[in-house]
Amino acid sequence: MTDLKGNLQFIGLGELLQLLGGNLSTGRINLISPHLDYPGNIYLIDGNPVNAEAGNFKGLEAINRLFGWIDADYEFIKESVNCERLIKKSRMEIILDALRMVDDGEIPILPEAKDKEKYDSDSDEDSNIPIIKGPLVDYIYVVDEEEFSAGKEIVNQEKFGNWFWVILEGKADVIRLMPDGKVPISRLSDGAFIGSIGSFMRKGSLQRSATVVAVTNVQLGVMDYDLLFKQYSELTPMFQVILASFDNRLRQITTNCAKALLHGLSAEEYRPDNLTPFEQKNDEDAAYQIQNGQAVVVRRINNGFIKLCELETNDVVGHIPFLNTCHEPHSATVYVSSDFEFKPIDLKSVRKEYNQMSQTFKNVIQHTTTSISVTTGRLFDTIKGGKGGYKEREV
Repeated sequence: MTDLKGNLQFIGLGELLQLLGGNLSTGRINLISPHLDYPGNIYLIDGNPVNAEAGNFKGLEAINRLFGWIDADYEFIKESVNCERLIKKSRMEIILDALRMVDDGEIPILPEAKDKEKYDSDSDEDSNIPIIKGPLVDYIYVVDEEEFSAGKEIVNQEKFGNWFWVILEGKADVIRLMPDGKVPISRLSDGAFIGSIGSFMRKGSLQRSATVVAVTNVQLGVMDYDLLFKQYSELTPMFQVILASFDNRLRQITTNCAKALLHGLSAEEYRPDNLTPFEQKNDEDAAYQIQNGQAVVVRRINNGFIKLCELETNDVVGHIPFLNTCHEPHSATVYVSSDFEFKPIDLKSVRKEYNQMSQTFKNVIQHTTTSISVTTGRLFDTIKGGKGGYKEREV
């Protein structure tokens, strides 16, 4: 029985994976292209791709090629999935890497590239900012609506506040203010949130982590902060620790990305001296709370290292698949100090608690982890391709 169907001309494969991922869907995406005589299949467990097929291709290579099927019909079928897990990357890393390969011409486009323009008529070829979108908002959480004209500032990094919005229509840029310049980090579109999850950690005004400016005319839904804060306050201390650690990662990675965009960054500029790798198997779904010492999350590029963030006591390291964490162990390595101590996190309990949350609060969490993934991808592109490595594209 088909649970969802449509055509990739109207919702891209990246958006489709995000939609199914946010709902922790398990099943199979079937893709049919009028330009090929074989189907494509993507197998999901808890919203994360675990395998794919496209002709003679399987696993990650297959799902990458499917991003080139820009006018295929798709259907999603909920069913149990028992196939071999060939894909280890997180959902957002898959999406970002595949979109980069499409932009760089490494993935063939069907129909051919000369016909692609009619499917991309709304794209902005002059922009290099990745777009973050979200699912449709539950209007139970919207208490008011506001409009901002193009060019108007919605929030300012140098001011305090705890307002929380969702974009109903339009686009807005997230801009990090640095001592020597303003740096656009990402572009928010329909369904994305404006506001930090850190504002729930203490009720009251919090200094904004970035400036947000309307790119087009923007219609915002004012979220019911008290209702969201109530849900946050009812979380277990462990889940609050996890969210605080996510917020910490996002702030650090945003700063590092802004520095790289302003001044450039070389993979040879950082070495994890006097630190040792924290052993975690690539196929292990496990997370740990830091009890003592220091942990540095790094990405190896060629013969060098890029420092993504530094973590300390109470921060979280490891892989929580249903929260779409995107760094270690698949895409980054954690290096730790000699006095590093940790305790395992019971992911079964965390998963049970997550399942009991409202869909809107889940979306807020997923927006944070998506922002981490997108900002990390932008940082990598800056290092590998110089400034402007991105073209505008929806994730």
